[in-house]
Amino acid sequence: MGVIGGILIIICFIFFWKSPEEKFRAKLKKNVDNQKSHFSEISLILTEGIYTVGIDFPAGKYILTAKENYGDVFTSDNVKNGINQTLGVGDKNIASEFNNLILEIGDTLTIDGELVLKLYSQRVNLVVVPREVMGQELNLIAGNYICGKDFIAGTYDIELIKNYGYITIREKKNVSNIKFRKYLGENIGELKDFKNCSIEIEEKLEISGGLEVKLTPSKSTYLYN
Repeated sequence: MGVIGGILIIICFIFFWKSPEEKFRAKLKKNVDNQKSHFSEISLILTEGIYTVGIDFPAGKYILTAKENYGDVFTSDNVKNGINQTLGVGDKNIASEFNNLILEIGDTLTIDGELVLKLYSQRVNLVVVPREVMGQELNLIAGNYICGKDFIAGTYDIELIKNYGYITIREKKNVSNIKFRKYLGENIGELKDFKNCSIEIEEKLEISGGLEVKLTPSKSTYLYN
């Protein structure tokens, strides 16, 4: 009975266990479903950053249109019919529009580059759960910073103040693994800001060169812009 009982416990654990991402999606969907539905069209302008469906904008079917410049656009791995390509304007070899992108609650949409992107849907449920604003506003220069010791954990918008250099975030359990790395600079075509960068406790943030940046706690794009 002991062996059988142990096997049953293992089976139950495997069957009912959920990853942190699955738990996050389930909680977010429950909070969205508890709100009153309100369907309408929506049009958003997004720049480089990571956007979470159900927080930054509602779930639905979208048309993506490049308005300025170009950059890579991709969805999280779980999206069945997502996007992973470059969009831009002024180049016949680069698409300027992408139709019928279906995004569900908890999916992420990432824009990488100087692209200014328009998201449009004729009819979506205008319900989101506002991002919990966490963190602190601070300016940083070259150096090494540990999240939880030198600054508060949270989701941040990163903005160039002056000069040039890299901003890097390394994973807490293995600092050789780079979670996030961007070069920011003052020249035309160089990155000036990035939205919704999550920084967790014990992760290491590095700033190199003469770069000076401002970190501001992120808000929900759809509600605040």
